[in-house]
Amino acid sequence: MVTALVNLTEATISLTLQIIALALLAVAITLKNRKSYRHHGIAVAVALLLHVVTVLAVMMPTFSTFFTSPGTIVYDTTVIISLIHVALGFVALGLGIWLVAAWHFKTDLKGCFAKKKIMGPTMAVWVVSILLGVIMYIIFWASSLLV
Repeated sequence: MVTALVNLTEATISLTLQIIALALLAVAITLKNRKSYRHHGIAVAVALLLHVVTVLAVMMPTFSTFFTSPGTIVYDTTVIISLIHVALGFVALGLGIWLVAAWHFKTDLKGCFAKKKIMGPTMAVWVVSILLGVIMYIIFWASSLLV
């Protein structure tokens, strides 16, 4: 089994920020349904910012250390989950940056509506990535939380 390369505090903060980002995305959907599109965009932008912070501060250093350390790559379920989590996380990150950058707080929403078809799949990828992150957190840290 793979061992975690971050401490419990870093992992917990990262997971908490990701759950807050997920909650903001749920709020963003509610705002969109209420046709409050500007607030919807702001909620998504804040969620994306939280995602970027956790990726840069915790996830990328952990991932790069894990895959550059000799003898750490053993293809078990945890590694496969990790690779899928990373791949989906980067897809969500890239699409999220593209969507928020295309909007960049405009008052004219025509460009946003044109990208509406990609928003749902982006949300789905992001949610699956976060859920895989929760699974990884449980795998790495559940035993230390019970002590």
